[in-house]
Amino acid sequence: MALFELSAGAALRVLRAVGVIAIAIFARGFFILYQKRMQFRRLVAKHGLDVLPHSFIFGHLISVGMAMAKHPADLNGQVSPLVLARDHPELAKDGVLYIDLWPISYQMLAVFHPDMMAQFCQENSQLKHEQVRWEFYPLTKNKDLVTTDGAQWKRWRSVFNPGFSTQNIMSLVPSFVEEVLVFKRYLEGIATTGEVVALETQGMKATCDIIGRAVLGKSLGIQTTPDNPLFKALKENIAWLIPEWAPRQWGKMINPLRRLSIWRNNAIMRRELRSLIEEQYKNSGHIEGPKTIVNLAIRTYVKENGQTSMGDVIDPEFVDATIEHIKMFLFAGHDTTASTLSFAYYSLHENPEIMAKVRAEHDAVFGADPSQAADMISKTPALLNQLPFTLAVVRETLRMYPPVGSVRAGSPDYFLTNPETGRQYPTDNLMMFSCSYAMQRDATYWADPDTFNPERWLTKDGEPAQLRKNTWRPFELGPRSCIGQELAMTELKLILALTLRELDIVPMYALTGERFFGALMYQAHVSGELTAHPKGGMPVIVKKRVLS
Repeated sequence: MALFELSAGAALRVLRAVGVIAIAIFARGFFILYQKRMQFRRLVAKHGLDVLPHSFIFGHLISVGMAMAKHPADLNGQVSPLVLARDHPELAKDGVLYIDLWPISYQMLAVFHPDMMAQFCQENSQLKHEQVRWEFYPLTKNKDLVTTDGAQWKRWRSVFNPGFSTQNIMSLVPSFVEEVLVFKRYLEGIATTGEVVALETQGMKATCDIIGRAVLGKSLGIQTTPDNPLFKALKENIAWLIPEWAPRQWGKMINPLRRLSIWRNNAIMRRELRSLIEEQYKNSGHIEGPKTIVNLAIRTYVKENGQTSMGDVIDPEFVDATIEHIKMFLFAGHDTTASTLSFAYYSLHENPEIMAKVRAEHDAVFGADPSQAADMISKTPALLNQLPFTLAVVRETLRMYPPVGSVRAGSPDYFLTNPETGRQYPTDNLMMFSCSYAMQRDATYWADPDTFNPERWLTKDGEPAQLRKNTWRPFELGPRSCIGQELAMTELKLILALTLRELDIVPMYALTGERFFGALMYQAHVSGELTAHPKGGMPVIVKKRVLS
């Protein structure tokens, strides 16, 4: 009996302690909520800002939720500024929206005026917001070009710039062709079986293999190796990243296995990449012909360190930094490019007259026999520069479906100025979001913005059109623009050139399915992925074309 009373008393004390802790946590949470809401309201009042209806408890969660509820439930959050701007044109007339979604996300200044975006991304490139560093720390420990700033960023950007130059990327095209042909054979196999597949999945494997060729000069074998350890570890760690504090992320936050899994996957990627980097180092002084991105980075690193030769032992600092950079290159390059490819296939299928023009251009450049195109491009990569309409298709796809935007940190003394009205907008304690999706769908700058129209990129004589400055920014603009944009554009033109004439990629969305601004395929939130992806991974069937 005494033992029972002791146990019951101990349990009661534990419950009381838990209750006290819970109350303390709740009280602290409410105090932070009060601080955040008052901070936002003081900013609005001080500067006379026009904002959405603002709740002290919920901020703008209700307003944004009501706007997004009119559209498909899986719509990706990066499109929300566009949805809000169209629902509230009186608030968005200057090209900005103040949005308070705390605690789901940081309080935000969404910017979709091209010249105001230029102010904090080009003219005075602001520091990356802490959200970026927090989000990617588990993957790269913030030793990459996306999350670093200042001298560290400048140093490594200069090291990797030579490898990503247009000239160097073009020299690597023959090796890219080999990987694209693997992807093409996969599509031909699907055409034989008639099965429905999520095209983006194989597209991500193909783009990863192309990145491997560009960076390391080796096929990573991701397309052909089931459960490839490098790709599997990368995808698992991406799935563990936390881009927001929404309820759907809470399971990750409290999962006791998260840290262990991230550590294990990083160790696998390090093991897989280290040997390839060391091989590049040993051979870097003897390689003739095309140079990989890592090979040129080694040479630049050695030169910038004041060395006259590379020596016998590879610098561990270089190895460690390069591993983290490659992980980010693989992450940033594989799903965004595969997503863009999926949207290009979808848009061309939905617009057969545009598809016919692309195929006619390929006939004109590569000849009537599509089977010869791969050899022709391998021998003369510059042929890819003779495809102005294909390039227009890629640019139009990226206009309508830019994969990501850029987020920068605001500060008390930093203001954005609308060039038409002269009005200044404060950025204190805000995350500035360069929302390319909203701006590139804005009728102020684009005629019929929801219409897929590659012709807008060309004049009547087929020359590139002169569009309004700063209005096309899927890779962002300024010093922090995407280092891999030339690689991405080359990949996309190459894949389209080697697949469109022999295969029909047929999207398999139900015609009665939900649409977003008229399209069955839209940028959706996909579980386990960080960026916007095509709805359902783009389910397709593939058909072989009968060529005359």
